[in-house]
Amino acid sequence: MKTTYSFLFLTVLFFPFWAQAQNDSFIFTSENSWGYNKKGIKIDGAAFAGSNSLNTLMFTEVLTQPTFSEKSKNAFLDRSQSRTNLFASNDWGVEFYKDSNTHFFVRNNNFQAFSSEKDISELFFFGNSPFRGQKIVTDGLNYVQANTLTTGFGFDVFKSKKLRIKSTLGFSILNNYRQVDAKYLHLYTATDGSYLDMNFDGVSIVEANAGIQGIGLSSSVRVDYLINESNTLSFVANNINGFYLFDNQEIKIDTSFVFNGVPFDVFDADASISGYLDSAYDETINRNKATKKGAMLPTQLNFKWTHKLSSKSSFVSSFEAVSMGKFGVYAQLAFINKHSNRLKTKTCLGYGNFRGFSWCEALEYRVKDYSFYLGVNNLQAIVVPTKTSNYGLSVGLFKQM
Repeated sequence: MKTTYSFLFLTVLFFPFWAQAQNDSFIFTSENSWGYNKKGIKIDGAAFAGSNSLNTLMFTEVLTQPTFSEKSKNAFLDRSQSRTNLFASNDWGVEFYKDSNTHFFVRNNNFQAFSSEKDISELFFFGNSPFRGQKIVTDGLNYVQANTLTTGFGFDVFKSKKLRIKSTLGFSILNNYRQVDAKYLHLYTATDGSYLDMNFDGVSIVEANAGIQGIGLSSSVRVDYLINESNTLSFVANNINGFYLFDNQEIKIDTSFVFNGVPFDVFDADASISGYLDSAYDETINRNKATKKGAMLPTQLNFKWTHKLSSKSSFVSSFEAVSMGKFGVYAQLAFINKHSNRLKTKTCLGYGNFRGFSWCEALEYRVKDYSFYLGVNNLQAIVVPTKTSNYGLSVGLFKQM
């Protein structure tokens, strides 16, 4: 089966990304948000692709060839996970910091998230030929993709010696939005490969439309509480959002269908599920279509504890959940060290059910009014690409004014 995921990974990797830095203090590698005290312009971003079972060699191969190699395919098939999870995103933007209280921004965010039983994911990735004469069942499938362009401003909500609350508010444009949820489904491939029987139960499908699909508001909130000079607790809620959709149709199905011998690729942005179904079911599809007026994209929640070991080093532990864990939970330990007034580094080790084991290294370097940043996720992927399941890259610049 020819793979069609390059759209996903090309947008996530090999893109000119930047990451944040700041004036007199190390902001990107700092432990909290206390210290915005200069005007400046920042170009920042982050890119990531991760899975609990897909390996980084597979990520690379979709950029250079139409099919997976036997080496990467077998490494995926040999994994023991009962489900296949995938999360990929890129986020970039420009921000202008007016002062310590206010900044203005323009940001673009693109992401895709997928979760299903492993057998179903194998069928989507490699086609239906290996499953002829077999019934494949999943007790849950979830997929969502979207692109948003947001402009807005950030401001202080409350600030004292112990507590600081910051927030952002933005106007967002939504496009390339697609969502598939299935409570239960099974697939049966005919022995001659001529058709696929699919049984739907609690299935909801929203397909992507051309152009702008909706508009809405998005917000974020950060709370930092200084327990004492050595300990800080932080809570961050990113992408609290709501969108009004212009002309999206949602299909809700609880019945059986026949595919015409073609495996539908859930990752193909141009594919239409109803377009693969037998024409005899067109009436059923149309009868179950309804106008979908609203949408909410996944929100990221992060809890963090920072402990200062000395004036130059800190230890940080954090826990993150995407869409209340539906599209990923992740725990991380980090060590931050200030080597000089110009150089600071950060080493992270973590694990998540949508990315597996993760190792990241980052550094921030300052020269006069400029701060530069470089970060790499999972360096071991270069040496053992079939043994790792995520990677990412970021670079950055901040210019003090």
